[in-house]
Amino acid sequence: MAANPQHYDLHGIHMTEEAFERLISVESPYRYELIDGVVYDMTGSTPEHSVIASNIEILVREQLGRSGPCRTHRDQYVAIPGKPPVVPDVVLTCDRADWDKDKRLKPFMIQSPLIVFEVLSPGTERYDRIEKFARYMRCPTLEVYILVSQDEQHIEVYRRSMGWKQERFSAGQTIKLEQLDLELPVASIYEGVL
Repeated sequence: MAANPQHYDLHGIHMTEEAFERLISVESPYRYELIDGVVYDMTGSTPEHSVIASNIEILVREQLGRSGPCRTHRDQYVAIPGKPPVVPDVVLTCDRADWDKDKRLKPFMIQSPLIVFEVLSPGTERYDRIEKFARYMRCPTLEVYILVSQDEQHIEVYRRSMGWKQERFSAGQTIKLEQLDLELPVASIYEGVL
């Protein structure tokens, strides 16, 4: 995400997990995350960040089609077992309960993430790599976590099936995600940016 949740940042508000759950239970154009007892507004990003996230969503959607059970979502809360929810840049779920109007959580929250993409920002990179990754790993359905640089054509892929070992991809390479037979050319992810 694109905000700046550093411990010395004065824009966060101290809040309990219970108060945070109440805050996000109301429909809002803002997206918040609770980090070490402090709530940060994660809304907003650089143009590069936004274009990269859009490119990822479009690439995945084009390959999935629109008729199967799998859907991509942007900037939506993901429920984390035993921890506060988080907001990835792009999340892919294949659980109909995550998007079926009659079955999904209220307020809306993805329960079964399969693949999560985070576009790295200077202010949140450390959080995305450590705390947020640790939270996502608590999701039993998560199979792939992907970190995407917005400053250079560099992508890191972490797969549960490989013990969350880092794989690096750069310009000219293609990321293959066997879970859904997806191919993501690095150049396409950065089209219009780098």
